[in-house]
Amino acid sequence: MDPSSEYPLLGALRAKADNGDVEAQYELGWRHALGHSAPEDEAEAIRWLRKAAENGHGLAQNNLGARYLAGEGVPCDRVEAYKWFHLAAENGDRKAGKNRDSIAAEMTPEQIEEAKRRISCQ
Repeated sequence: MDPSSEYPLLGALRAKADNGDVEAQYELGWRHALGHSAPEDEAEAIRWLRKAAENGHGLAQNNLGARYLAGEGVPCDRVEAYKWFHLAAENGDRKAGKNRDSIAAEMTPEQIEEAKRRISCQ
């Protein structure tokens, strides 16, 4: 079945996301993650959350950090989680700052430096 017939909102939302609308990218990510007005699809959720996160969307960055911390749809990776939490915190997300500080307490200085290196390479 064509997803656009079952999920009529999806086509317009995808067009906006494909054209660089960061809010639409984030919305597609969470809709696919939850199966809300879109087919539940972890790979699509990660793809759109990553696009939004790379485009500076703070909530997407925090969400992606949480997924790396838990290993949901991506490999479990504290360094990558720290990176995304840090970027979200820099975008003003206080929860992300708490998340970053919480996992930093469990990381080595080398791991934190690696996360910061990954940030600077973006």
